[in-house]
Amino acid sequence: MYLLEVLSGPLDGKTWTFESEITIGRDDSVAEACIALDRYVSRKHAHLRVDSGTLHVTDLESRNGTKVNGEVVNGNATLDIGAPFIVGRTVLRVTRA
Repeated sequence: MYLLEVLSGPLDGKTWTFESEITIGRDDSVAEACIALDRYVSRKHAHLRVDSGTLHVTDLESRNGTKVNGEVVNGNATLDIGAPFIVGRTVLRVTRA
């Protein structure tokens, strides 16, 4: 079980749990982790997936991008557990629940 947590942004402190994957976006009809208050988050912005214990983040062709370690994610990137990443103007991290 994993925990997706907002570290900074309009939903500071909000969390979502997930087993192996979760979609992040502004529209709750397509994103389990809905960040509707950040207007820089796309309707369907990014996807997190755990594969053999490795966490991957995929940008879903969002308008304002996804950043890991200050670098824009083109396609997908590996994400360390506990490392912050940015969607829109919201800073998030994933930890083990």
